Amino acid sequence: MVTKKTLLLSMLGLVLVTGCAGQSENPGGTAGNPKEPEKAEPVTITAAVDGAYNEVFDTLLTRHVKEKYPHITLSLMRPAEGNTLDNLIIAGTIPDIIFTFNGNLSSYRTKGLLYDMTGVIQENNFNLDRFETNYIDDVKIASTNGELFALPYETTFHALYYNKTIFNKFGVDYPKDGMTWDQTVELGKRVTRYESGTQYRGLDPGAGIIWISQPLSLAAVDYKTDKASINNEGWKKIFELVNAMYSIPGNKPVGNVLNEFTKDKTLAMVGHLNIFSALQPAEKEGLEWDVVQYPSFPEKPNIYGNSSVYVGTITQASKHKKAALQVLDVLTSQEFQTVRAKSGSITTLKSEEVKKSFGADMPFLQGKNVAGIFKSKPVSYPVASQYRPKAENIAKAKFTEYTEGTIDVNTALARAEEEINKMIEAEKQK
Repeated sequence: MVTKKTLLLSMLGLVLVTGCAGQSENPGGTAGNPKEPEKAEPVTITAAVDGAYNEVFDTLLTRHVKEKYPHITLSLMRPAEGNTLDNLIIAGTIPDIIFTFNGNLSSYRTKGLLYDMTGVIQENNFNLDRFETNYIDDVKIASTNGELFALPYETTFHALYYNKTIFNKFGVDYPKDGMTWDQTVELGKRVTRYESGTQYRGLDPGAGIIWISQPLSLAAVDYKTDKASINNEGWKKIFELVNAMYSIPGNKPVGNVLNEFTKDKTLAMVGHLNIFSALQPAEKEGLEWDVVQYPSFPEKPNIYGNSSVYVGTITQASKHKKAALQVLDVLTSQEFQTVRAKSGSITTLKSEEVKKSFGADMPFLQGKNVAGIFKSKPVSYPVASQYRPKAENIAKAKFTEYTEGTIDVNTALARAEEEINKMIEAEKQK
């Protein structure tokens, strides 16, 4: 027999299940009985930033968390106030969440910070289908057995920016989407000129040999063997390509590449990451610019380099893992991601609606070819050796010797290989 009390409880349950996602305590907003009690105990979730602190991000996320989960207070620690991750670890104050990028995750293993979130994700019906698969794969580079140590929330991109004034000055057609690197070098030759006391450079890859090598999945060190892997045809191609750029008379780098483009306005094209924050003030100072798809290699069409993925990871030490997941639920929700995308952040979600909102709150992007940026995809993020940074520094030094004409390309690569292997052996002895 159905009593009035039973009917009332059934109706209440229906309201809770079908209510708006913003009121659900179930991470991911999937249907089902909420796991969180109606009046959850107040909890403070601490979060550290292993990287650059962003006050706008802090304020926005803190507010959105409180709106969806009133019982949670998010406390984002400012590195400038001494709350760097290393300092917190030394003090024994491990935060519940760390905001970092995927390349840092492997280093957390020896610090005892990594926590496989698979269990808490399943227990709380958190929907991983919201993410583009490649970004989940990029997060799993720190895994040894399929663990999921973090969730991706933003990423970056590579693009080719150009100065319209320089192209107009010399009567040269603008760059376009879909160019190869060889085509881009040829275009760079046409706008590298000395005019009225000013040297105009046609093209810079942005980071020498490094970014431009990434679409070909080249590594200076084989992470499986901890041996140098640079004396090969792939790296030779990159050395010769970038040298072809720098060998254009008048096109050698002369200082800070970004300043050449945004402040000096003497660089016609530059391959770079998301530099919109620098372009907005530069435009007010007279820079006429636009952007096209990042150039690619014929064997790797529509692919650009490593796209660092910003992630949120719950620490092993956290005593509030469910509430921490709820914070990450807000962070990766369509609502929050839309707000961030409108201000120029690249989402990791599949949602076309979020993607289409990119730059909506940035008037200076109106009329720009931002659609070209999204015609390429990032290469799969590599599993890298811990010796990668030092090995790449050695590679860059040998490349410089090659461009200066003191050694040929084969000698440069052979010496880089030898020095990298010596460096690794020395590091292992420490």
